[in-house]
Amino acid sequence: MKKVIIGFSMLFLAVLGMQCSPPDDDVYWNNVEVEIKDAIKVENKANYIVGDTLFFELNFSRYLEEEGYSNLLDIYETSGVDEFTYSFGLLKYSAFSDIYEGVNIDDQYIIAEKGLIGDYSQPSAILNSNKDTYESRIGIILKEEGEYQLDFDYMYISSAYNTDKPRVGLNHIISEANPLLLNFTVSK
Repeated sequence: MKKVIIGFSMLFLAVLGMQCSPPDDDVYWNNVEVEIKDAIKVENKANYIVGDTLFFELNFSRYLEEEGYSNLLDIYETSGVDEFTYSFGLLKYSAFSDIYEGVNIDDQYIIAEKGLIGDYSQPSAILNSNKDTYESRIGIILKEEGEYQLDFDYMYISSAYNTDKPRVGLNHIISEANPLLLNFTVSK
């Protein structure tokens, strides 16, 4: 009898748990993944002086090719958002470890001429006024001497969260035909 009561209790809890899940759970897990190529442009010189600003841009069309489909995917209509966040890395060479190590950038040293800077210095590309291109132009004010490297190797671009639409993720590919100059030196 005890086993029957425990069995019914577990069944009741399982049914109750299914009833409590929000109706938009399926939308949250519904992701669309697309590749974009060579969308990053770095206005990089080999040498900077302390106080200079290094700029890079991320611009991509609202309409993107989606593998397996002949029509272009409208990522604005799909995601319902006008903001895509992404990340990048700034590395500084350490003679102690003989490697480039990650540098945290204080908010006061990162600026957005286009787009936005969010929490933890995370930039966002914003849909422009023509509603055809997501744009960002980010500047890093260089405050310390050293050998540096910009790192876009693990950059993933993602639409802002929208409960009513799928999330759109963009995998950025840097082609060999369009390499980025990522190493630079800052001196006094």
